[in-house]
Amino acid sequence: MSEFLILFPLLLVLLGFGFAEYILHISKRNKIPVRIHVNGTRGKSSVTRLIASGLKEGGFSVLAKTTGTIPRLILPDGSEKNIIRYGAPNILEQKFAIQEAVKLGADIIVLECMALVPFNQKVSEEKLIRATHAVVTNVREDHLEIMGPEKKDVALALSGSIPEAKILFTSEKEFYPFFQEICKRKNTEIIPTRLEKYSDLDYMQGFAYYEHPENVVLALEVCGSLGVKPEIAIRGMWSHSPDLGATFFVEYDLGTKTVAFANGFAANDPRSAASIWENAILEFPEYKYKVALVNCRKDRPERSEQMAKEILSWKKNPADLILIAGEETEVFKKTCSKFNLGNSKLEDLKYLNVKEILGFFERSLPADPVIVGLGNIGGLGLELLEYLKQKEILKS
Repeated sequence: MSEFLILFPLLLVLLGFGFAEYILHISKRNKIPVRIHVNGTRGKSSVTRLIASGLKEGGFSVLAKTTGTIPRLILPDGSEKNIIRYGAPNILEQKFAIQEAVKLGADIIVLECMALVPFNQKVSEEKLIRATHAVVTNVREDHLEIMGPEKKDVALALSGSIPEAKILFTSEKEFYPFFQEICKRKNTEIIPTRLEKYSDLDYMQGFAYYEHPENVVLALEVCGSLGVKPEIAIRGMWSHSPDLGATFFVEYDLGTKTVAFANGFAANDPRSAASIWENAILEFPEYKYKVALVNCRKDRPERSEQMAKEILSWKKNPADLILIAGEETEVFKKTCSKFNLGNSKLEDLKYLNVKEILGFFERSLPADPVIVGLGNIGGLGLELLEYLKQKEILKS
């Protein structure tokens, strides 16, 4: 009984502190008139950056936060800083981003949704952000172990970030009627994107990297809703720095041979991987030997299985060589053993580091290979991209 008498007042004090901190958060949040919450399976980081850069070009003071390849704060002056995490990612990061935006006097904050657990997506929106503008990029088959098991469950999870009585922008087609019904119940306006709406703008011409048209149009719609004309917003988008995981197509000189390389490591779902594979082949028609380099993660066995099935389903432009690397390649190999490899060859590079993998490219690949990085960007994928960037071996 005496322990209860001691602990109960302490509990009340802690609850009081928690309530006071939440009230302070609400007060700070309300000082930012426009709060944009970006969710979806693919393209969240890209769309967050595109929206922020378009609005900055339109004269707004904008702070953005991405949680893609490397979590970053993009400050109103255009500079960036890493978000240092001590432990696992936590949705309370959104609260600290809002504090930073208030401190820097931002008019607008653009936040990439960092939650995967459906309940956390809902809490992040309703308790932390309370978006004035919501974005759902698309619904794909990824993180099914958390948001699944079916694709429709992913759509349901993502709908948790749709605000009450505000506005939602989306490029999603298959689940658009579902989102439309959710918006109707929440008294929220829904705006679908149409690529043809901006056909006169020639909006893809100024990007120094490969960007998806759907992402650009989605960002243009959001910027337009806040009064920034498309021809102004797109200038900012053309000049912004992309996420490290953004798709790009380049040629590298490895000394004895030149290889074409496409970064698709951040394309975690089958549909996105297939799209980048096909685009790489179109981008480099002179490179005939097709290589899929799959980075496998130990904590994503379901993705390894999914990626193996997807790559083996490519009948029109099959891979000549499938290279698997990273932390754990057994799941990928076991999945391949259940299917017909056809004319594709499979090689396990599990124990090779980045330099050794590049050495393998130089020694073992035939002339004129096109290599597409797939699977996961974490670990080996990020190391490879950083190594190529530091070495500056891009062929001029």
